[in-house]
Amino acid sequence: MKGLLIKDLCNLRQIGKQTVIVAAVLVAWSIFMNTPQVFSMVIVIYCMMLMFTAMSYDEMANFDKYAMTLPVTARDLVRTKYVLLLILFGAGLLAGFLEEGISFLAGAREDISLVEAGAALLVTAFLYLMAFEVLLPVMFRLGMEKARLFLVLIFVVIFGILSGGVMLMKNLGIQLTAQLVMALIGAWAALAVAGFFLSYRISVGIVRKKEW
Repeated sequence: MKGLLIKDLCNLRQIGKQTVIVAAVLVAWSIFMNTPQVFSMVIVIYCMMLMFTAMSYDEMANFDKYAMTLPVTARDLVRTKYVLLLILFGAGLLAGFLEEGISFLAGAREDISLVEAGAALLVTAFLYLMAFEVLLPVMFRLGMEKARLFLVLIFVVIFGILSGGVMLMKNLGIQLTAQLVMALIGAWAALAVAGFFLSYRISVGIVRKKEW
């Protein structure tokens, strides 16, 4: 599995210059618009979307079919992509938190507290993590082109659930305190972790049954 992961990271390194340019544009845009939170959230999204790039490289080269002729199991093939997803998730969060920290030290975030900014970033990150937990089995089953069509639908459903939850809390007169926000983030994270392992098992089953 280590070799497969290195292969994915080397593939992503090919777009290293593009990534630096994107980050620079996001920084310039956030400074120009005086919205530092734009960079922190968009960089998380950008890092997670690199999963499309990694899996597109494999699909164009028919790598999965080749990999199954090697001493590689379906579990190894799937596990590599889920580990890569966690790496991209962590990299996006790290970059986002660093930007948030620098913004607060520079006094550019007087409109919101550090806790609120961190909570918003975590919600965004876990939202995309859960979206890819749903999307990865679709990628393995249908391929990249068809899987892209499901991305919008997945986000509509997830945002619908979030919006419905917020509206329900307002109708019930529940006030969003700092303690409640942290509890909700904890529950959201626990749901994402459970969904991660469920998604992994589904993907393994799909790849094992796939005809190469």
